[in-house]
Amino acid sequence: MESLRRKKINILLTAVIICFSIVALSLTYIPMAMGYKMFSIKTGSMSPTITIGSMVFVEPCRKLSDYSVGDIVTFTDKQSKRSFTHRITAINEEDKTFNTKGDANEAEDPSPTPLNKAVGKVVFVIPHVGEFADILSSGVGKAVVAVVYIAWLAIEIELFLSERKRYDD
Repeated sequence: MESLRRKKINILLTAVIICFSIVALSLTYIPMAMGYKMFSIKTGSMSPTITIGSMVFVEPCRKLSDYSVGDIVTFTDKQSKRSFTHRITAINEEDKTFNTKGDANEAEDPSPTPLNKAVGKVVFVIPHVGEFADILSSGVGKAVVAVVYIAWLAIEIELFLSERKRYDD
């Protein structure tokens, strides 16, 4: 009876871990293989279009002609390593800058953003996945994932050894 319960727990745990792994790997590697970059949204400046905790997938664009007024674009300052995602309200071709504004903001951003800070256009948004990614990338999240995988491995080993012992007897 105890062995049957252990097998059921093992099957359930294995299914959960496999599903979790497939989803996590799919959300990470498929977009990367397609050339997209991923960013987690930390503020409500683009609400309700993009809510806090959403994951945005950004298609890299390098030329000014790749952008249009109305595009939602992610910008990164490489020095401060900070990013923001806002909508383009105007394109200044002469100085190669963008006027931007968050959908929830009353006014445009105080200064134009140069083209060299543009990562690319947002092409896809998944609500709440950014929160999950942030948790998993934190130290606590990595520790929890490691503990779950170690527990799963321990259960697998214990079941294997108990089955082997039963056949040896």
